[in-house]
Amino acid sequence: MVSGRENRRAGWGRRVLPSLPRHGAPVAMAFLAMAFFCSQAHAEPAACQHLVARVSLRNDAGFINVPASLNGHAARMIVDTGSEGSLVSPEAMALFDMQPDRERRTVVQGTGGEGRLVPNAIIHSLRIGTVEFGPVSVPVEALPAIPALVPAIEGLVGADLLSRYDIEFSVAEGWMAFWSPATATCSGPVGWRYLYRAVPLDITPRKRLMAAVELDGHTLHALIDSGARSTIVSTDAAHRAGVSAATLAGDPGGVAAGLDGHGQVYHWHRFQSLRVGQEDEKAPVLTVSPVHDTADMLLGADWFMTHRVWISYATRSLYLMPARKRVEP
Repeated sequence: MVSGRENRRAGWGRRVLPSLPRHGAPVAMAFLAMAFFCSQAHAEPAACQHLVARVSLRNDAGFINVPASLNGHAARMIVDTGSEGSLVSPEAMALFDMQPDRERRTVVQGTGGEGRLVPNAIIHSLRIGTVEFGPVSVPVEALPAIPALVPAIEGLVGADLLSRYDIEFSVAEGWMAFWSPATATCSGPVGWRYLYRAVPLDITPRKRLMAAVELDGHTLHALIDSGARSTIVSTDAAHRAGVSAATLAGDPGGVAAGLDGHGQVYHWHRFQSLRVGQEDEKAPVLTVSPVHDTADMLLGADWFMTHRVWISYATRSLYLMPARKRVEP
């Protein structure tokens, strides 16, 4: 939610931490930075990967979402690689026959950096295409500034569920796919007929995806975050990349509110270049805002729109190439 006016470049942040027993202690999170390299790769034979499901995918005002079924009821869910856990709205819990999980609660942390404990609900069936994730216990919390869709967005699917598969995104073409590696050594992609690059990932114990990138020649650690509405550079990282506070103050921007309701000042700044693997974007305009995270920046929905992306949780690799645009009939 943007103060004053809605703008699709404004980011919204959230992090769903592990579900806890009622008297449990939060789990500390950290990530180990890995050395950055790029290499050309060759497609694995199709027998190495099994296509589990291919589903339609939309980008609505920066919210990458898919059709889903919650206990048999039609809904839409945000696909959020940057969130440790999944989440469901209070409305969905009330309308879709979900029962409270009296044994578990979850710490939800937003852009303001403050976490709070929320109740969990048990979803007996959570389906995306032919993929059944349920039964699963997820926290119950409202999402800010979501667009009005039919059916409505009723939550998000995070890394706790996505990491069961290799995930392929083609947001520009309007679809995503779930792949199941035949062995632990299988690595995607399948069927890519163009040159593409592999970037090593550091995957945290809770399945968040970190990659080393270069912004104006400075190495930063980026979270691969399809749930962020735009690519966001932390204010501290922007300063390290040579952007002064005075320069930022002169850039356009506003105030965005995250899941926790706290406002964050953001600015739009034109950098010289952003390099991920061998993909080098010139003169990108990126959102600069405080990021209360171990990451220096978030690669968000706008970045996913311009790339074909394959995330291999099994082999800790990110494959990407320029997006292929949707072919209209």
